[in-house]
Amino acid sequence: MSTSNQKSWARLRAILSNATIAAISASAIPAATADVAEPAEPPEEPCLAVEPRGHSTPATPDLETLAHALAARLTTLPQLDAVGAAAELATSPDARERLVLAGALAWAFPLPSDDVLLSHLADDPDPRVRAAIARAAWARIAVVGDTGILRRLLGDADPDVRAAAWLAVRG
Repeated sequence: MSTSNQKSWARLRAILSNATIAAISASAIPAATADVAEPAEPPEEPCLAVEPRGHSTPATPDLETLAHALAARLTTLPQLDAVGAAAELATSPDARERLVLAGALAWAFPLPSDDVLLSHLADDPDPRVRAAIARAAWARIAVVGDTGILRRLLGDADPDVRAAAWLAVRG
């Protein structure tokens, strides 16, 4: 693993660790809220990480585990802290951090400004992030409403993003 990858994963682990510490210190929030983060629909097939055309591979358990852990941590944080942590990840220069956030947004949990995060990440330069946002936008459509993100992603230049958006809508 390259030094850049190690630093990126270390930064993501540090953000999750800080979120955990903040959640523990915010004792006013009941511990049962961690159970809120449930997938919108149980996956029928193993989740695929969208790679460049023709190179889809099963997602690493680390990515899925980190996405679920992030979703669970964000539910336990005070709302302003949760929004701040999510915004930091959404604007990260590291695509893996944005991808973990996009994966976390596919889990059902309350997050103020989720519509802004979805819209921002729908324009991400990495097609894997945009594909993950297609799934998240569909999972959150009952909460945020039709934001037009899925229509935008159905017309994306990347065929894998279009396919992910189509699969999300087709459900």
